[in-house]
Amino acid sequence: MTTLLLVRHGATSWTHDRRLQGRTDIDLSDIGRSDVAALGPAVAAWAPRSLVVSPLRRTRSTAELLSTALRDSGEAELPVPVVEAGWTEHGLGEWEGLTPHEIGDDYARWRAGALVPPGGEPRDDIRARVAAAVRSAAALPGPVLVVTHGGTIRAVLAACVGLTAERIEPVAPPSLTVLDVADPHASEHGPSGVNGARLRHFNIR
Repeated sequence: MTTLLLVRHGATSWTHDRRLQGRTDIDLSDIGRSDVAALGPAVAAWAPRSLVVSPLRRTRSTAELLSTALRDSGEAELPVPVVEAGWTEHGLGEWEGLTPHEIGDDYARWRAGALVPPGGEPRDDIRARVAAAVRSAAALPGPVLVVTHGGTIRAVLAACVGLTAERIEPVAPPSLTVLDVADPHASEHGPSGVNGARLRHFNIR
């Protein structure tokens, strides 16, 4: 088994305004940076050996702050991050930049997994890229720190342990979720390629 340390990035100005970010490339706010620094000791306690990040600025900035926290805690410095597009946030199409109030009733249906935003990323595409991203991360020396997005973490939990959107609370920014996954070559992998997982912790802040 490989332990994945799934960290949702810190808050941005859009997080504070409750605007959906999706693939829009926004950096952390000052509050977001402070919150990430506070999460550092919880991540350092797991002594990660590998680092994978989404390509977006808010995740890369979060990874830099966590790397500094690990160095300051006396842990070995993390290697250069692997930038993996499979860990990016869902594309939310026409909804990016909008608030739940502006979206209306469809927002709740989307949160429950019942619809895709206009022009948004299809669910089958999300499942396929997330399964591939998990397999790739599981092949690295663990524990593996993965700095990613709330929607992506929810998709991983749905694929790996069956926690679907309607059964899970939002992933906080920033927070740590710890998931054990099988080696990518192990026999317990099912059709999705990511079965045999165990959720150890969720939404540590």
